[in-house]
Amino acid sequence: MKTNLLLLSVIFVGLLMVATGGRAQDKVTHFTASDGTKVLLTTGQPAPDHYGPALNFGQLDANHDGYISRDEAEAYLPLFNDFDFPAQHANRISKQQYEFWQRVQNH
Repeated sequence: MKTNLLLLSVIFVGLLMVATGGRAQDKVTHFTASDGTKVLLTTGQPAPDHYGPALNFGQLDANHDGYISRDEAEAYLPLFNDFDFPAQHANRISKQQYEFWQRVQNH
């Protein structure tokens, strides 16, 4: 029962922070759950990594077959980490899909 109350309290605070938008980032909140448990909730986003400018399609398409495979995407970590989005859960990314992904990333 105590675990359920604590979980509900944490969920409530999380939802409250999401509802308040940007003000919840990089914030530490201390509160006491209804069972007396002290809770420390830290929210925020990690600092972004800087990978430099994106490689062009030709640089990533190492075997020049007109597609970027998952293995080829490893050359540009942001693409590799997000591979399934532009590939639409396929095994490769076309030039058109890569260009769309770049536009979405740089909005």
